[in-house]
Amino acid sequence: MRFRWKLVLGILLVLVVVFIFIGRERQHTPTVVLTPISTDIGVNQIGYAPTAVKFAYTTVPAQSFSLVQLRDNQTVFTGAPKMSSTDESTGREVYVLDFSSYKKSGTYQIRLPNGVGSAPFQISTGVYEIVYKQAMRSYELQRCGVAIDDPLTHVQHAECHMNPAVLHTDNSQSRDTVGGWHDAGDFGKYMSNAGVTVGQLLLLQELAPQTAEYTGLELPQADSDYPDALAVIRVELDWMLKMQRQDGAVYHSVATAKFPGMIMPEADLGTQYIYDISTPDTAIFAAAMARAARVYEAYDESYSQRLLEASTKAWAFLAKSKEILSLQDKQAYRPRSDKDKRVWAAAELYVTTGHPVFREYVEQHIEQLELNPAKMVPSYWQNTSSLAILTLALGGPHDWELTHELRQRLLQHANLVVNKLNHSAYGTVLQPADYDWGSAKTTLGYGLHLAAANYIEPQPYYPHAISRQLDWVLGANPLAQSFVTGMGSSSPMQPHNRYVVASGVLIPGLLVGGPNSYANDKIAPKKLGPRSYVDDSRSYATNENAIDYNAALVVVAGYLNEWHQVNKQSWFSRLFQ
Repeated sequence: MRFRWKLVLGILLVLVVVFIFIGRERQHTPTVVLTPISTDIGVNQIGYAPTAVKFAYTTVPAQSFSLVQLRDNQTVFTGAPKMSSTDESTGREVYVLDFSSYKKSGTYQIRLPNGVGSAPFQISTGVYEIVYKQAMRSYELQRCGVAIDDPLTHVQHAECHMNPAVLHTDNSQSRDTVGGWHDAGDFGKYMSNAGVTVGQLLLLQELAPQTAEYTGLELPQADSDYPDALAVIRVELDWMLKMQRQDGAVYHSVATAKFPGMIMPEADLGTQYIYDISTPDTAIFAAAMARAARVYEAYDESYSQRLLEASTKAWAFLAKSKEILSLQDKQAYRPRSDKDKRVWAAAELYVTTGHPVFREYVEQHIEQLELNPAKMVPSYWQNTSSLAILTLALGGPHDWELTHELRQRLLQHANLVVNKLNHSAYGTVLQPADYDWGSAKTTLGYGLHLAAANYIEPQPYYPHAISRQLDWVLGANPLAQSFVTGMGSSSPMQPHNRYVVASGVLIPGLLVGGPNSYANDKIAPKKLGPRSYVDDSRSYATNENAIDYNAALVVVAGYLNEWHQVNKQSWFSRLFQ
């Protein structure tokens, strides 16, 4: 009986405490009061990890700035703007607002004395996970050949492009090419871009292995025992396998003769053509399949073997073939050379198999790569040099002299990148000439290089430099504009994407091209460097998404997420270091 009374009194005490807590919470109901948002303040609109550098930028001269917690509209930090440098596109002076020392989680706004504020943002350990999840998940929402009905985003369409595609050179022949991802704002599927995308995405396994094991993507088509990222990537690999001929050669692309209008994918009923083989496409295929074989081996040995057989089959075709370039002038992604692609393929096959024939090929043709640290650029379908270098630097034998040399060159390159961004008004490595197609992807591509450098020889400034590239993409730039759909209060709402335009439903997590001084579509403003951008669905030169754009975003966000989680330590644990 005494025990029962103690139990009852204990329950009553808990209830009293709960009611008191609820009452206090009601008295302190968050009152979000936003100061008018100004494009004069560039900030990462998703936010910053507590341990990250936290820079915002403004062109407004001011004696001070304040960091305001929006939950209770209280100023929690004040600082003095520091001169950065002159913005080349406007000639205006740029000031850095540094609040790196403030680490408390919450939702905030930066405010200036003139009464304007930044876009709201978070300080949280989960900011990079948010970006990674949305960016990686966007591939699943761009699947071709299946019906999509996603309850989280309301992206929905019927199965599409289900008919066999016919050979462009011989209409009497056809084959099954169903599957994969829609490449960009159109519904085509292109081997060179697919291979480069897959090759970059699979770098997660080396650079951020815990993130690669992440199973929180909430995939609408989840039916695999793989980690979520590998389940998503297999969709593209399975399509790529369908594009290989019996002799090992690989077809260039599958697409209609002309781009369709802004229609739903299931309404694109024009004949799908398979465009002819090329050696650059075959080499990129061989490289991507060899890397994938390494990654999938731990999860599915038979599938890994199938990928490796496809890779070696493609290499056998390359070994007996001279350069064959795609002849269809109107098709996208037509590399002008296969030389660097062959080296990348040999590098991947050597790291996967250890066979001396591939090592010998790499040693004999290494000069086909761009080895000058000052001239290394992020890889894309036209230039895969840095992907080959990353493969050899990260996965080559430690006793191989070439591995050591490439590691040193990559580190020299990374230090040059850091030096460039430290002298940039907005902390981006982008130079005036880089404001071309896919500039947002380019800055993240350099971030990927920095991640590899930090893997090889960790330096505290590498992760900070990487996060500043992501900051730029998510709004810490002259336009105070995020270039990722669904991320930030000022993010692309009208991307050049046929599904989005036709349905009116935004696919979140898509990186658009970003500023392009050439404004090839004649919609965006020309010759304005980082200001040559417009959120307009007609602007395919600045506002179109593409699968290779997102690859760098996925790897950078995934890497930063893992790095900050691993390096997140309490004050208590640091006492014992």
